[in-house]
Amino acid sequence: MPKITLAAKSSVFLLIICLSTSITVGWISYISSKNSLQTQTFDRLTAIQAAKTDEIERYFEQTVHQIQVISENPNTINAVEQFSAAVQTLNNQPIDQCLQRADGLLAQFYRDDFLPRVSSAITSGAHNPQTEAASTSALMPKSAAAIHLQHHYIAANPNITGEKHRLKRAEGDTSEYANVHATYHPIFRSFLDKLGFYDIFLIDSQSGDVVYSVYKETDFGTSLTSGPYADTNIVRAFRLANRADSHGAAHFVDFEPYRPSLDAPAAFIATPITRGQERLGVLVFQIPVNRINEIMTSNGEWLEHGLGESGEIYLVGPDFTMRSASRFYEEDPAGYVETLRELGYPQQKLDQLTRYATSILNQSVNTDAALFALAGDRGTKVIRDYRKIDALSSYGPINFGEQQWAVIAEMDAAEAFAPVAALQKTIAIWTLSIAWIAVALGIWAAHALTAPLVALTEAAKVVGTGGHVDPLPHHSRDEVGELTDEFNQMVSNLREQQVTIDRQTAENYELLLNVLPEPIANRLKNGEVHIADAFPSVSVLFADIVGFTEMSRGVPPITILRMLDDLFGAFDQKALELGVEKIKTIGDSYMAVCGLPHANDAHADQIAKLAFAILQCLAEFNNKNGTHLKMRIGAHSGAVVAGVIGTSKYIYDLWGDTVNMASRMKSTGIPDQIQISKAFRDHLVTPLEMDFRGSLEVKGAGLVDTYLLNQSTPLAA
Repeated sequence: MPKITLAAKSSVFLLIICLSTSITVGWISYISSKNSLQTQTFDRLTAIQAAKTDEIERYFEQTVHQIQVISENPNTINAVEQFSAAVQTLNNQPIDQCLQRADGLLAQFYRDDFLPRVSSAITSGAHNPQTEAASTSALMPKSAAAIHLQHHYIAANPNITGEKHRLKRAEGDTSEYANVHATYHPIFRSFLDKLGFYDIFLIDSQSGDVVYSVYKETDFGTSLTSGPYADTNIVRAFRLANRADSHGAAHFVDFEPYRPSLDAPAAFIATPITRGQERLGVLVFQIPVNRINEIMTSNGEWLEHGLGESGEIYLVGPDFTMRSASRFYEEDPAGYVETLRELGYPQQKLDQLTRYATSILNQSVNTDAALFALAGDRGTKVIRDYRKIDALSSYGPINFGEQQWAVIAEMDAAEAFAPVAALQKTIAIWTLSIAWIAVALGIWAAHALTAPLVALTEAAKVVGTGGHVDPLPHHSRDEVGELTDEFNQMVSNLREQQVTIDRQTAENYELLLNVLPEPIANRLKNGEVHIADAFPSVSVLFADIVGFTEMSRGVPPITILRMLDDLFGAFDQKALELGVEKIKTIGDSYMAVCGLPHANDAHADQIAKLAFAILQCLAEFNNKNGTHLKMRIGAHSGAVVAGVIGTSKYIYDLWGDTVNMASRMKSTGIPDQIQISKAFRDHLVTPLEMDFRGSLEVKGAGLVDTYLLNQSTPLAA
């Protein structure tokens, strides 16, 4: 056996130790960094997904409220009665006379205008005269009323297609319908313009006739029970609303291609119109896909909203197709289609993508994220996305009526882990460098390496297990000394990284204190997961600005933001001074509570002081800005449950009848007055001057005694 020198042994030993240490530390750093980066990316995607889910839910809730309010409007009730009566009168005319008066103009509209535009949307302009003639016959209205209405308000309408709704009274129409249309059309057109829907329909409950629409497409005047569109999703919306037991219920029908709108994706929401117990008709809104798309795509500002170069957030329906646009199609349609073609995507689907110029209803999303979310699960996972690319995905369900969609936020794994790849390369370079240094030191100074190597080995073990070591002493200026310096530098770098992590943790804690009371933040920081506490006696205040929505119309968003920030900032300062905990602001509403998380026997007095202070701040704000804002303020005392909602985006909120009653005190209050309940009055430690307003009917509570605090009381000062 050949003799192995001590130098060789020392060199080999040193090489093995250095390589092991470098690889171990590097691997730990790599895995730790990758896990940390993955967690941060998932947290960011989840926060974005939660925000978009809230925004979509608010949009749908607002739509329900809007259709319910309009269906109960006396103008709507009178309109559907008068439109239905006028249509019934028109239907009593002979059809031949109606066709004769139409003078072929309506058939010409279908043949030369509508069908070519449908054909262009579907077949890129390739027309078949025989097919078009058959389609004209199939789509032409069959009833006298439909022929009359479509002739006067569509075919003979002097406005171009897309602007037919500008016609108030049809020239040459001497029927009663013309008078009714001239009366109510401006009202519903105003609703459409202000609410931003694609179209508004009035449908007769008995006949199913579309007796009125704002936009005047080819469904106008037709019967939804026997007409050419009897198999479309608007019919399902009409039937759900027309058969509903509850008069105020709103029914949503998911997006499908809609022929009157040139097969563009259309969804509908419908609610019955009644007078007392009599069902008169159905009010239907056609929901524009572009509004949902604007919310989900943030108007194309993906990068500005934290989604990087490859991130996106989109909706998926129960049929596993998109309900909002793909970022990649919006940014590069041709490249997107080519990518799908290379993946073997069906040619029929590719043709639809190109034909309709949208991925909505045309892009299948058969991914794990879509499957889990549509099953009702919420979570994060690294998956293969619909482009067959590895992506970090945060997913969850969103429910509206009987519909359940998936909300998915994703970012390509390559982009998310790009910093880790750079770190891996750096670690490899450092590992090889240290190995070469070890070999050199072993050859030239084997006898001097034993003690330093032992020290280095022990120190490396400590570092490898996450412990702390002091810098190793520098005994020489040779390779051993250099290796010692490199090791010390590596430890120093790791220590600096730990300092950075600790500083980031401290900053995160400060951010947590901005949204949670300090005791709650500490409990959350200490690992408590589910935080919910009962408080037997607190006082809750609600305040909102009267008429702020109307005032803000036409005002730049940044101006509104600055006004609310200035005003609510003043409220926050007063709340802080009085030891009152602000819970949240929603739009122009403000909510605060006293008596938690720390008990306060004078919680009602402090809330009263805050209410007076809010009115004072409002007066100063109006004087400073030349505005005339008013506020309703309500307060109530009692027991609540308070706790933390969310896992990545925390909210500290309250529940219970006390919160609901305080909200009712506000909503039934008088502008620039402080309305309180009897319970609040009884909890006051300091007697205040107040006026008995009376017993008000409060939903869910019956008659409640209410009082108005006198603002001349010394407590107000």
